[in-house]
Amino acid sequence: MIENTMNRDQQDRLRAKRMGIAPSASLRRHFVALARQVKRWGNSRAVAGRPLTVGVTSLNVGAGKSTVSYNLSAALCSIARARTLLVESDFGQHYITRRLGQARSAGLSELLINVAEMEEVVHETPITDLQVMGCGRKSDEEALELPFDFLPDLLAEKMGEYGYAVFDLPVSNHLTACHAISPYLDGLILTIEANQIDHRQIDRFRSNAANFGVEVIGMVINKS
Repeated sequence: MIENTMNRDQQDRLRAKRMGIAPSASLRRHFVALARQVKRWGNSRAVAGRPLTVGVTSLNVGAGKSTVSYNLSAALCSIARARTLLVESDFGQHYITRRLGQARSAGLSELLINVAEMEEVVHETPITDLQVMGCGRKSDEEALELPFDFLPDLLAEKMGEYGYAVFDLPVSNHLTACHAISPYLDGLILTIEANQIDHRQIDRFRSNAANFGVEVIGMVINKS
């Protein structure tokens, strides 16, 4: 069983490398540790009929939250052996789908306003059991008007086959859809650039999360 697992992971990494979107090899052990932490945290939560939802955000642009989202999702597939959906929800940026060659395709925004179906917005990746949903064609400003209160229904009705859904959120300290999506998630991970640690902003983030009723799973210090 362990040998089969290693073979699958090696094949996944080779396919991803050929596509130019391989998860970080040098930091893989850190993301595996993060995935194990998320898995342990998730085991203590009673979630039925929908995926466990984890949002990854940052305090500033460029902290690497999309890279963390992608690597965490890949590691969850390996560690938890569960189908995982990476949801690109940093509207207007298209970082993840651009790497996959699917930028500007229909995505979460079209699903929320009911002008697209799941099969139109979900894309395969070279990682076994990992699929990606793009953010769609809405800009940052337009995304603020999206009906995110439909998200719980979508998770239950359209995404029940997944064990995890990782949301690559916009930054949290600006006027973005981050504050509109976070209340509907189970947990949040904050990505912080090592040379931009601001304890007041971190405290504000924790306070906002508490007000949303969502748990902060942990923080990732990036680019250290």
